Amino acid sequence: MDPIIAEQLGRTHPLAAHLDDFLTDLANAGRSAHTRRAYRSDLIAFAAHHCEEIGELSAAPVRAFLAELAELSPASRRRKRAAVASFTKWAVRHDLLDAHPMDRIDTLKVPKSLPRPAAAADVAKVLAVICSRRPRKDLPLNRLRDRVRFETLMCAVCMSKTWTCG
Repeated sequence: MDPIIAEQLGRTHPLAAHLDDFLTDLANAGRSAHTRRAYRSDLIAFAAHHCEEIGELSAAPVRAFLAELAELSPASRRRKRAAVASFTKWAVRHDLLDAHPMDRIDTLKVPKSLPRPAAAADVAKVLAVICSRRPRKDLPLNRLRDRVRFETLMCAVCMSKTWTCG
């Protein structure tokens, strides 16, 4: 058994062995270590809301778990919900649950946001590396081409932000 699951939940917790099997299946499916670590953490927190056998799992403990996450960002709440949804879907596929409890819970909407623009100082550094504003006559044409491409790209990014925000 995963030592962190055993330490935080105990080997006798009704969900401990199932969480361990689920995480093993994720590893066998090639999921990244980062994903497995995040799912493990989220599912251990969820297991605190359900101390019964997995067959008794319903939407109620999932709702209770998600209700406690209200102070987190929408993206964090969505990730935690995804971990529980993935686990319960796995449990249904393995005949541990008769119905998928997540079918009774609405999905979370994460507001879309624009990426932060590059800092002016960072853009200036990139342009200085490519070439100066007034290049020397012996400068290779590919350096001038790179500067024109970069400036064009930055103008396009700035204009797209203006069009979507303004």
